[in-house]
Amino acid sequence: MSFHQYADDTQLYISFSSEDSLPSLLHLSHVLDSVHHWLTSNYLTLNPSKTEYLLIGTSQQRAKVTRTSITFSSSTIHPSTSVRNLGVIFEPDLSLNKHISSVSKSSFYIIRQLRQVRSSLDHKSIVLLANALVSSKLDNCNSLYYGLPQSSLHRLQLIQNSLARVIYPSTKRHDHVSPLLRKLHWLPIRQRIIYKISLITFKTLMNQSPSYISDLIKPYTPARTLRCSSQSLLSIPALSSAAGRRSFSYAAPTIWNSLPGSLRNSTCLSSFRSSLKTYLFPP
Repeated sequence: MSFHQYADDTQLYISFSSEDSLPSLLHLSHVLDSVHHWLTSNYLTLNPSKTEYLLIGTSQQRAKVTRTSITFSSSTIHPSTSVRNLGVIFEPDLSLNKHISSVSKSSFYIIRQLRQVRSSLDHKSIVLLANALVSSKLDNCNSLYYGLPQSSLHRLQLIQNSLARVIYPSTKRHDHVSPLLRKLHWLPIRQRIIYKISLITFKTLMNQSPSYISDLIKPYTPARTLRCSSQSLLSIPALSSAAGRRSFSYAAPTIWNSLPGSLRNSTCLSSFRSSLKTYLFPP
């Protein structure tokens, strides 16, 4: 049983095929009961009724699971339609539609508030507020957006476009927003995702930590000595499914290998960040 812990949040993971769903879910129930027993014996409290359980897979895979409920300390837990995981709303198909809707709703609310007070603020102040209150929402865990359909990324891009127009209220409605983003030195949404994954990969390669991330990326080692052996490339796993190609273990080496050699061979974080942003800026 795989697990991950963050502060007082404990998560258990188990992967199984639809044919093995029954014994796998029974195993999950037994582990939950063991965890509950250990916590109780050590005078710690766990509320089974507040425990959430998400069954992740394609609609065809989930349809083949005959029994989806699990038992936990005499409580029956059914799969949730969505769960919040460290601020991100996950769904069974990992589409992140509900999360993007939540980000859109809260962001546009703030944008409306900023629009009302824009005339009372100077340029530096409105940019500071825009980055702190809205851009931070777009950047939070945005590496999870890698591989999403363009329609999903477009919803996030509309937020950034509206935010830029608030900062420059004299811009006409039908004017192109790209010049505004360049003035603000803001990367568009797609490039911000690539920037975040590249930055995480660089930090992981430099520090070899945290282990749960460094274990997902491996240096490329050809069977015989080739010119590419000294180019700081990473090994890309052979994954055919769309969901698999969204994983960090696939996205990180794919993006990293597409960067220029001068970026991959950087040794300073500050210079890497600056050069990476320059490289990703649209022409």
